[in-house]
Amino acid sequence: MLTSIPQVAIQSLGVNAISIGQIAVGPIKIGQLVITDFELNTAADGAFLRNLVVSVTYNMKLDWKLHIELPGKTIDDSGTEDLDSPEFIVGFGDVRVPGFENLKIDIATLEAPNVAATVDPITNLQLAAASADQVQASNVKLPTAGFGITGLGFGPLKVAGVGVPAAGLDSLTIGHVQGDAFPLGQMAISNLGLPSASVPDIVSQGVDVTGTPKPKAFHLDLGVLDLVLRVNPVAEAKVDQLVIRNVKASTSLGKITLNNVVAPYELLNLTLGQIGLNNISIPTISIA
Repeated sequence: MLTSIPQVAIQSLGVNAISIGQIAVGPIKIGQLVITDFELNTAADGAFLRNLVVSVTYNMKLDWKLHIELPGKTIDDSGTEDLDSPEFIVGFGDVRVPGFENLKIDIATLEAPNVAATVDPITNLQLAAASADQVQASNVKLPTAGFGITGLGFGPLKVAGVGVPAAGLDSLTIGHVQGDAFPLGQMAISNLGLPSASVPDIVSQGVDVTGTPKPKAFHLDLGVLDLVLRVNPVAEAKVDQLVIRNVKASTSLGKITLNNVVAPYELLNLTLGQIGLNNISIPTISIA
C-alpha cells in the first residue's frame, strides 16, 4: 500500500535545536578588497649602530706634461704616476640613530583586486531555536516502498480536505547539503582595533656600505710643466649590528570593505531536533 500526498502546506514550523556537524565554505573569491584609514604606530627606545667604523681611501694619480723650448730643440714629454692611496679609519663605537623613537604610517586607501581566500571549516555548531513560515511540500509518498496490513484490503482511496492542527517530530537528520556559490555582495568591517604587540629588541646582521663620490681633478700650470692631480675617494662604513630596542606597535583600521564576494557552501551532518509543525493542511490524500 502506498500513500501519495500531492501537496502539504504547513503554516509554521518551529525547531528547538539545530546541530550542524560541519560547515565548509570556499574557496572565497573577492572581486575587490578596500582598506581605508590604515594607521600603524610604533614606539621604541631608539636605534643604535653597534661598533660603527668609517674608512675613507684616496686613490690618487698625477698626470704631467713637460714642454721646454731650447735653441734648435724642443722637449715634449708626458706621463701618469700612481701615487700612494692613503686610508683614514675612524671608529665611532655605538651610535644612536635619531628618528626611530616614534614612527607613524598613515594609508588613506589601499585597494587589492581579485583576492582569493580560504576559510577553515566550522565544526560542531549548535544553534538556538528557529522558526519558518509558509512551508510547502510537494509529492510526498508515505512510505517510499509502500506498506500492507494483513487481513485488511480495500481498493483505491482518495481523501480530500484533510487538516491537522499540529504535529511533532523528534529529530530530522541530513547527511549532506551542498550549494552552488552564492553572492554575498558587499561586506564591511568598521572600526577594527588590533591588539598592540611588543618586541624586546630587533637586531640585524652586519651592515657594510660603500660609497664612491665623484672624482676630483686639481690642475696646476707651471709653464714648462703642467700638472693634473686626480683624486678618486672611496668611503666605506661598517656596522656590526643595527639594534632597535623595546619596540611597541599598534595598528588600527577604519574600515575593510569586500566587494563582489562569492563563496560556495557545504553542510555536513545537519540535525534538527524537537520539530513542531503547526496548522498542517493536506488538500488530497491518495491511497493505492
